[in-house]
Amino acid sequence: MALDVEAHTGSEREALRAKFAAYRARPDRKLRNELIEAHRQLAVHFANKYANRGEPFDDLAQVAQLGILKAVERFDPAREIEFSTYAGATVEGELKRHFRDRTWSVRVPRRLQELHLKIRPTTERLAHSLGRSPSVGELAVALDASEEEIL
Repeated sequence: MALDVEAHTGSEREALRAKFAAYRARPDRKLRNELIEAHRQLAVHFANKYANRGEPFDDLAQVAQLGILKAVERFDPAREIEFSTYAGATVEGELKRHFRDRTWSVRVPRRLQELHLKIRPTTERLAHSLGRSPSVGELAVALDASEEEIL
């Protein structure tokens, strides 16, 4: 099942297919950039899919655009599959690789990962109410955790 996020009409799709064939025959930077631009929304779609997982959206959008670039470079229109189908797998792979490389490298228990996400907002809230930075002990009490877990 093809993911046709770009919603290109039939004639637009044929024009893009012709551009892919021309690019495959003779790589040209201008043509490559046109193909990437034509599929910008596909990158945004996948970046949105991975949003709110601890990484800034701009970074995710940039990684997704890199996936589109790689997909344009490698796509073979002779295989008769939609570009969006091919690119979707490439973009998702880039995003998953990004998360693999940029997130926890050691298996940290889920409770501690969730605690990690709560520390900053709790620190800001306590700092506002106390008028100073909270101590480790104050954070531990507020988050119902041990001082060791906070550290």
